[in-house]
Amino acid sequence: MLKRHRKLWGFLGGTLLVVLIGLGFFKATFSPDTTPTPIVKVKQAIAPNKVFETYRYPYDLTIRNSKAKLYSAPAGTKGAKLLGTVQENHLNDKIVGTVRKDLNGQKAAGYIAFSQNHRQYWISAQNVSFRNLNQLRGRNPKVEAALSAGLKLVGHSQYSYGGGRTLSDIRHHKFDCSSFVRYCYSKAGITLGNLDSVTTYTLVTMGKPVKFQNMKRGDLFFFTNSRGQVNSHVAIYLGNHLFLHDHNQSDTGGIGISTLNAPSWRHETNGVVRRIV
Repeated sequence: MLKRHRKLWGFLGGTLLVVLIGLGFFKATFSPDTTPTPIVKVKQAIAPNKVFETYRYPYDLTIRNSKAKLYSAPAGTKGAKLLGTVQENHLNDKIVGTVRKDLNGQKAAGYIAFSQNHRQYWISAQNVSFRNLNQLRGRNPKVEAALSAGLKLVGHSQYSYGGGRTLSDIRHHKFDCSSFVRYCYSKAGITLGNLDSVTTYTLVTMGKPVKFQNMKRGDLFFFTNSRGQVNSHVAIYLGNHLFLHDHNQSDTGGIGISTLNAPSWRHETNGVVRRIV
């Protein structure tokens, strides 16, 4: 009888363990607190050359590299042909990008279409930069000082999660989204909380609330990511649907300029806006 009880308890104990493991797996799989496999990896595994993102991109741009290669379609896509370089085609470096396509959801692998001399070309987004940003300048000296400091780092600072909270990080231009915003406004003489503890959740309490449709240059606005994390990212509005921010999915992989014309960014804005000055 004793042996039978031991066997029974052993069976029940083993069954309970399996159930607990199963529940643990279920929670790990479906809990909103866990990070799922990045969708970029999933897309790459399915179709590595498929174009997944398209949006209107009607902004003045400058080609930064005269030796940049030009294509008949985004490089890596079906039918794309090399059309030579900017220099070989004797093109003006001032262009207007009309359409942008990102490969596999990666903005760092994006291509921009433009027309010149009655012909369409595609060029890597890494080889162009925004121009005429001075046309967006406002009259608030504090805002302009903050933005001037941030714009100097575009393309010169890779995203660093948790970075920007020590003087050493700042010297080496290591920031994440919230520490970068704090850095910008610190250059305008405005302190947005403590250096070592700034987050999107502290920045969302700064300044005064503004309606999204009334957003102006220099305002901070926030995003809720695809996992439902509210106020998970913050950016500074530049005007003309452009914004300055630090994100590993920006064109530069860090501090860069992005557009609200892109569904991938616009769909994650949550309407929260704070005016600092």
